[in-house]
Amino acid sequence: MLSLDNVFDEESFLAFNKRVQDRLKSTDHLTYCCELKLDGLAVSILYENGVLVQAATRGDGTTGEDITSNVRTIRAIPLKLHGENIPARLEVRGEVFLPQAGFEKINEEARRTGGKVFANPRNAAAGSLRQLDPRITAKRPLTFFCYGVGVLEGGELPASHSARLLQFKAWGLPVSDRVTLCHTPRKCLLTIVKSRKSVPTWALTLMAW
Repeated sequence: MLSLDNVFDEESFLAFNKRVQDRLKSTDHLTYCCELKLDGLAVSILYENGVLVQAATRGDGTTGEDITSNVRTIRAIPLKLHGENIPARLEVRGEVFLPQAGFEKINEEARRTGGKVFANPRNAAAGSLRQLDPRITAKRPLTFFCYGVGVLEGGELPASHSARLLQFKAWGLPVSDRVTLCHTPRKCLLTIVKSRKSVPTWALTLMAW
């Protein structure tokens, strides 16, 4: 489970687009699925026959921390998937994060009781998810959006990323509603500019897949 690459300006993005076209040996426009970059902790959740059996952090990309007991306390994450054609084994990847209001509430309580005050929502989400006592995690207003897949056995998923997000949603998994399909590089850049005017507190900026 690796980190995503990034670019920070228009020139770098257009250069990336050109590299992909060259790799594909195509001059056709690429279609990007644009989503907000979540400001939290990346996690991997394994479902077997639709039932949540394990959850882990990214760790070093190969081995992460077992956070199954804590993830089970997050209301946004279903313990059992529903719907049709659920794979025998499905590893969902996504981000656990803390909305701004929840972050402020945690710090307010910490100041009142002499507990640890977190510097930002990302640190608060990570600290909450790594608690040794799941009862503490359960009291934190954590939430989750899924954005990818790892292991897939005994089933199928659509080929495109945007269609996979719709399938996740059909199975009861939470996905962001801030997703835009852009069929040209220029539309992608315009979407980024537009989204920056209304970025929610749980996100950093917009990224393109």
